[in-house]
Amino acid sequence: MNRIQSLLKLSKEELFSAEILLQNQCDRASVSRSYYAMYHLVQALLTAKNINIKTHKGLIQQFGQHFIKTEELPQDLSRILSDTFSLRQLSDYDETILITPRQAEIILENLKRFIDESNN
Repeated sequence: MNRIQSLLKLSKEELFSAEILLQNQCDRASVSRSYYAMYHLVQALLTAKNINIKTHKGLIQQFGQHFIKTEELPQDLSRILSDTFSLRQLSDYDETILITPRQAEIILENLKRFIDESNN
């Protein structure tokens, strides 16, 4: 299995985890897993273009430069990725932040759209 296939497999596993966590009212964890599903998917997309990243912010920036500015993917996917990263940061590191079931559901819906758009 090559690196791209491994990253896509990780992305699918994270999607599955996010769905299970949401079904079990683990909203914070679902948001985190949804982000990592996007993260691994974007890593696979960038790897296919021989672009290696070292940070989450670098991943977001490179995704915008190589897929959004080139109009290869819809512009709002950049916002989805960035917003999901921000909410993941809060859910993982700020114990006072409240993540609602609806927020986690929207993030999961956005993830599924992100996957669909990336596969076209």
